[in-house]
Amino acid sequence: MAADGKATGIDARRMVVVFYALAALAVGVFLEKILALVFTYTRWNDPAVFGEDWTLTTVLGFAIAIVAAVVAWRASRTQTDSLEIAGELKKVTWPSLRETRAATVAVVIATFVAAVILGVFDYVWAKLSSLVY
Repeated sequence: MAADGKATGIDARRMVVVFYALAALAVGVFLEKILALVFTYTRWNDPAVFGEDWTLTTVLGFAIAIVAAVVAWRASRTQTDSLEIAGELKKVTWPSLRETRAATVAVVIATFVAAVILGVFDYVWAKLSSLVY
């Protein structure tokens, strides 16, 4: 809580811990798929460990990802840098929904105009090429 009694939002440490947890989850899913491919190509058995859904590759993938996240968090340099980055991100002024919508519409219109111009150039070049060849 801030001095005026209002919540200041998520603190930097909590934000970094949530990021590390989500990163471990994503890396775990990736490693599970990679290990499943390795087991398939080497024709190793991938037995169920905990029920039908938790195979050996699932457990190994998530275990490696969790260990990597904990090791990364425990490294003082990584932890310090992560906390500094989170602190800087809290200082960023993010665009409003209205600004984001306007920028998105501008990009879509610019993309459409560029596609039409390139389409016209392609059509003209195809006609010129057919006259020459």
